[in-house]
Amino acid sequence: MKKIALCMTICIMLAALSATVFAGGSERDKVPMVAYLSPDNDSEVDLTGTQSRTFKWKSAPIPGGGREAYRFKLAKGFGYDTIVSENLGQGVFSTEVPADKFEDGVTYSWYVQQCDASLMVWSRYDTWSFKVIKK
Repeated sequence: MKKIALCMTICIMLAALSATVFAGGSERDKVPMVAYLSPDNDSEVDLTGTQSRTFKWKSAPIPGGGREAYRFKLAKGFGYDTIVSENLGQGVFSTEVPADKFEDGVTYSWYVQQCDASLMVWSRYDTWSFKVIKK
């Protein structure tokens, strides 16, 4: 009888685990994604004569455990050639990147995540890109 009860308990636990996995129920899914404002995805950004470029995003819905911080990353192309990687305060919705970090004719990609303060888990993210023009 104990073996049957143990077997049933294990089966119930495995069923619950598989339902969570197949439903995409990871802790990361509980943290709302950040919506971006600018620069626009797949755009051309003219940095001629400018000192910097501002990256902006919306105040995302606050995670259930509160927001710990935002993480901003900027990369050359779509690879791992990171130009800027910084954690920002929970109430920061933009960051400035000096224009001298960008090269003419090069495509850059960027994303922002937020971290749930109690789970210490970063949100999923979309990657946006833009091409730089410098004359």
